[in-house]
Amino acid sequence: MDEEKVTQTAMEPAQQPKPKARGGQCTQGKTAPGTGRGRTAKPHASNSNTAHRKTGTQKQKSEPQNTKSPQEPKTRAEQAEQTEAAAPEQVAAKPKAPRSGQAGGKRRRKKAAPKLEAKPQQYVEPRPEPPEAPEKPQTPEPAAVAEPAEAAAAPEMPEKAVQEPKAAQLPQATEPEDDEPELTPEQRAAAERRKAEITRTVQVSIEQIEDAEAEQAEKEADTPESTGSKVGRAVRLLIGWLLLVVLLAGMIAAGGIYWLYKKATPDMIPAVTVTVAGQQLDPVAYHWQVPVAGNHLKRTYAETLSSTPTALESDFGGGTMTLRVTPADCSAEVTVKDENKQEVFSGSAQEFAAYRFTTPGSYTAKLVVSSGEGYQSEPTVSGHQTYEFTFDVTIKATVRLNTQAVTPGGVVAVKVTGQQTDTKPSLTAELPDTGFRASATGDGWVAYLAVPLETEPGSYTIKVTVDGEVQELTLNVSKSAASFRDYTSKSRLVTPYVGADDTPQEVLDLLDTASDTIYWADAGFASPFSDKVEVTLPYGLTEYVNRTQTERKNNTGTGRTSINVVLSGRCDLIAPAGGKVLLAEKLPNVGNTLVIEHGAGVKTIYYGLRRLTVEKGAIVAQGDALGTTDKATVVEVRVGKTPVEPLRILRGQCDALRSY
Repeated sequence: MDEEKVTQTAMEPAQQPKPKARGGQCTQGKTAPGTGRGRTAKPHASNSNTAHRKTGTQKQKSEPQNTKSPQEPKTRAEQAEQTEAAAPEQVAAKPKAPRSGQAGGKRRRKKAAPKLEAKPQQYVEPRPEPPEAPEKPQTPEPAAVAEPAEAAAAPEMPEKAVQEPKAAQLPQATEPEDDEPELTPEQRAAAERRKAEITRTVQVSIEQIEDAEAEQAEKEADTPESTGSKVGRAVRLLIGWLLLVVLLAGMIAAGGIYWLYKKATPDMIPAVTVTVAGQQLDPVAYHWQVPVAGNHLKRTYAETLSSTPTALESDFGGGTMTLRVTPADCSAEVTVKDENKQEVFSGSAQEFAAYRFTTPGSYTAKLVVSSGEGYQSEPTVSGHQTYEFTFDVTIKATVRLNTQAVTPGGVVAVKVTGQQTDTKPSLTAELPDTGFRASATGDGWVAYLAVPLETEPGSYTIKVTVDGEVQELTLNVSKSAASFRDYTSKSRLVTPYVGADDTPQEVLDLLDTASDTIYWADAGFASPFSDKVEVTLPYGLTEYVNRTQTERKNNTGTGRTSINVVLSGRCDLIAPAGGKVLLAEKLPNVGNTLVIEHGAGVKTIYYGLRRLTVEKGAIVAQGDALGTTDKATVVEVRVGKTPVEPLRILRGQCDALRSY
């Protein structure tokens, strides 16, 4: 409530209306007997007792007055003016609420301020009054704090019947009635004094409240800080320092990583070179990662260079091609697709180099060369480069020899693969052959060449015609070590002996027989003797009788050369490989003779057997019993019509017969 309103209401205390008693009767100071409840009349301000002020927070109380007011307002306008006059006193007596934000924002406990003014009391239904007490003598108030006379004009009611009015619910002033008397100069002067006193009282109350708040703030400032508060403040400071240290360390680490990142340049990427069929390829894309901080942080270099595969200049008639990748420690994976985008090959570079295409056409290959993949303990550049290339395959039959060099008495296999037609190949050579037969593995054709003992060392040309095209092969025949024996008497010659001119006609008639079935393809060849035997005459040994000194020196003379072997020792004879029995009978001059054809013109022949247990036309398998040997047995192996070294074949040591 502003000061002007307080002033306006304080100036008219004497014009408050006098409460009216029920039943239209008016009493002064007490309830009239016999009229029920009534209102107590307000005494005149000049005859009221002065309220006594107490210190601290105690309320001011007025002694009940029995003196009747000489002037009693009787109109409603006077009552309203009296209520308005009491309202400023309520405002002045109400303590000021503590201001927010003081003393660290803490809510302060109200300190009771001494009440300077008696609060106006609201009239209620009075209880029966006790007998009137004698009037107390009035105590004069100090001049500086004298209460205006009008403040004590209201009669006091019993303490229990008085209720304090609410500040927010002030009675509405009513217009004064027309018969309201004008104020006298004395009343105006009294109103002015009361206004001054109310203003001074409000100022004193505000100062007291501010002093109390300042005193409370000083007490709180002087209160020693608790241990928990000190620990909390220390923890907050420590956390702040730690955050600052972490921030600085992060900035330093980021700077170092940026510096290392700049040093990870493309120069660290390995230089990869790929060559296919002698033609160097360019990559179509790459993706490399260069270490910046170990293997956990790397800088990536990646780019797609081209989307067009490289076309190889050469056609691959043989169905194979060479592939080289450097550095050698790089891994390479190849994927090949045909014209229909069907995958025909997938594997390593080594496997691709050995792969043979069997279908002509155009192919597309993708090669991925990678390095540093997988777990690495040391910082390593990792990544890959991609190559793509196309090539055409014009399938051309492949003709191969199992060996490029041979000695007299040896055997050579010629194999043809990748033929595009069903026409049987043909062979032309300076050495005897068995002709081509279908391979037992079904991947081509095979033929065997026999190198006679009398073959001179040198190079021999082998021509093979396949799919209408002639391919030439070269075979080198080396010189074998001379093996001979000199005897002084013919009686010392090894017997039995079956030379080239001693072969029975029954056997010669069977030499042209050759089966297309290769019986040894299942298990190969093995020794036909169940027990140990001794070689008394090896293959290719020449026996001389009575040579001169000059002939011995020059290794010349007339002698006989063995085309087979002579073995001594009796044991069971078993089949060295599967085959068909062509002859099993006793022949003149050679005894019991056995001939087995093993396929492709390869035959084993036995002379001088003690006993035969098979018959002509029988099909035998490896290990089947054939008969028994005698004290001396001649064993011979022929390829076609040519006798070759038998023991290497019967022991399974001939490489040519491993190609079938």
